[in-house]
Amino acid sequence: MTDAILGMLTPPVGNVLNVVAGVGNIGLDKVTRGVMPFLLMQIALLFVLVLVPDIILVPLHVLHPTP
Repeated sequence: MTDAILGMLTPPVGNVLNVVAGVGNIGLDKVTRGVMPFLLMQIALLFVLVLVPDIILVPLHVLHPTP
């Protein structure tokens, strides 16, 4: 899901940014600056999930413990 969010926010796709700029009648540069902290956190989260893949498996182990 994180990679899908990044794909919708960053070029060359960037559909979400274009829609927000059009609906809000705001310049694309202003929207991009507003989204930048969230984008950086999503990239950091993606790196953490790639480097420590066991984090993804924690809910599985909680819901279905192995005997």
